[in-house]
Amino acid sequence: MDARDMVIDSGGITLRGKVEVPSGDEAWPLAVLCHGIPSGPPVEGDPGYPALAGMLVRRGLAACYFNFRGTGISGGDFSLAGWVTDLEAVLSEAAEARGPFGGCDPGKVALMGFSGGGAVSIVCAARRGGLRGVATLSAPSDLPRLIPREGLGMFISHARRTGIIRDAGFPPSEDDFYREMVEISPIAEVARLYPTPLLLVHGDGDDMVPVGEAKRLYDTAQEPKELYIVNGGGHKLRHNPEAVGKAVSWIADRLRP
Repeated sequence: MDARDMVIDSGGITLRGKVEVPSGDEAWPLAVLCHGIPSGPPVEGDPGYPALAGMLVRRGLAACYFNFRGTGISGGDFSLAGWVTDLEAVLSEAAEARGPFGGCDPGKVALMGFSGGGAVSIVCAARRGGLRGVATLSAPSDLPRLIPREGLGMFISHARRTGIIRDAGFPPSEDDFYREMVEISPIAEVARLYPTPLLLVHGDGDDMVPVGEAKRLYDTAQEPKELYIVNGGGHKLRHNPEAVGKAVSWIADRLRP
């Protein structure tokens, strides 16, 4: 296995991540992993996305994981529209099959997104088209359903405490920031995902993004689609072996049928 550094410009913001590829010279299908909105500092001992990438590489896939703007070692400040721009930048780079994506097959790309990263995956894939599959875990159907306008100030304060909003002058306008959240709407885009297959994985014990959000997305999406409910599963399904196993197998089946 080979781990390559990825550095991409996304509208003037530097994104950093890794692309891990199997051994050999073939054109590898590619899975792009999209993390959620951080709720706090990293948990000590958490193997994180490198472990998830390793599971995919062992299935013969290349795997890309990176920090969206405002998180980890990438620059910028969190915004939902900015995250869509970031994912589009990563997919455009992957489509060139060069640099860290050298050897990857640009015609075989799928997304696996967690929570807010799942919402962004749906929106970006629906607008871009041509992907082999989108798997989401704990994704909301609409962020404003979870963060209403009257609660936006509290969310921004929390985002400053967790370090995903770093610039004291950002956002310049709460109204514009909220308008972006309204416009980046998975429920408004998910029907346009067709014919890209969609997997929605959700825990019925999720107390942050209720399981009804997944059912709402499923009812609106077109076939091919699948809803997989994890009994007793909470919000952080990346730590749930059943949920991760389902998503990894589904992605592998879409990319290596």
